[in-house]
Amino acid sequence: MKNLTIKKVALGLFLAGYAASSAYAVDITGETVNEIQGNAPVIFAKDHDIERAITIRITETSDGSTAAGSQNKAKVGDYIHIFYNLKDSDGDIDTTGAIKDTLRVWINKTTDDVSWSNVTSALSSLTYENTGEQGHIYFKITEDMAGAVKVGLQLQEKTSFGNPNVNEWLNLADIWSTQAPQHQETLGDNEQPAPNTGSGDPDPNNPVGPIYSDQSTKIGIFKYKTDGTLDMDINIAAALPARPTGTSEADWAKRTVPQYGDRLGAVVWQITDGNTTGDHSLPNTAGTDRIITGSYSFSWYLYGTSSANTGSVAAPADALTTGVYSVAGAGISDSIALGAVEAAGGNVATIANTKHNSLYNTLTTTRAGIQGFKLQVIAR
Repeated sequence: MKNLTIKKVALGLFLAGYAASSAYAVDITGETVNEIQGNAPVIFAKDHDIERAITIRITETSDGSTAAGSQNKAKVGDYIHIFYNLKDSDGDIDTTGAIKDTLRVWINKTTDDVSWSNVTSALSSLTYENTGEQGHIYFKITEDMAGAVKVGLQLQEKTSFGNPNVNEWLNLADIWSTQAPQHQETLGDNEQPAPNTGSGDPDPNNPVGPIYSDQSTKIGIFKYKTDGTLDMDINIAAALPARPTGTSEADWAKRTVPQYGDRLGAVVWQITDGNTTGDHSLPNTAGTDRIITGSYSFSWYLYGTSSANTGSVAAPADALTTGVYSVAGAGISDSIALGAVEAAGGNVATIANTKHNSLYNTLTTTRAGIQGFKLQVIAR
């Protein structure tokens, strides 16, 4: 009994000591004022690893593997691809299309720095893919972009997670330019592309602008008048208007039928107001149509089979070189003189002591020169 009493006393003293020690225990804590900071992501062009630049490739297919060729025009239906590596030393990546969601696409159908239109909302096919740091955003060129001389892009360096997960904006005015993008911390809601900037790393085999559309890009062939200006009232490559009352057939033929002694000019124009219905056989230069002949180069061909009285001969495959010259731009071959005619100048002057047919002896197998063939021009 005595031992039991001693044990009870000892247990009581132990519990009292435990309670006392617990009452005097203190945990000292402190927290940092700021959160743990990582590193911001930075975009590098994929092909040449250029900091704050993007690789641009324009292709005919969505895989983005091969550019469509610098000898061609970019066209509605092609794809614009943006390739980059998003480098982040913390390992933060973009798994949700965070950069794609910041993308803004602009077009300019002039050569100035202010006539921009935001066409981002018209991009129904905007797509992104990523594998780790490698990013790929692409979209199809729409009819809204037809006629664009410059395509501008704006996108932000951004990951799906991280602290911070955003960095600067890349702001560029010309995807075809090798100039570097402008990079800036903020970008206004309606801020336009920065002048004199490019993607920094365009594929050298990209097709070039302005963007072509088979709906809104038009071509015509017009006769030069004796004063050296084009008769823009009649496009001899389109359905011809009715012969005016009081005009003889011979006089009408001088305006509408290609003839030896003529000088002809090709003209390319862009419908810029989106209205492609109705008759567009002539450019509406008093309205919104814009002449873009100087943005193309031209090749002239004989076309079809010659008339029966010139032998019904198939047109040669080779392009015409005789009489071809340039007016709207250096070396673009937009004009042609038919027969023994001086190629340039004001009033038409014939080449002395030369028969028209003789200029084409090595081109055709008919003794009638180029008579009886139709004339074709191809703009590239």
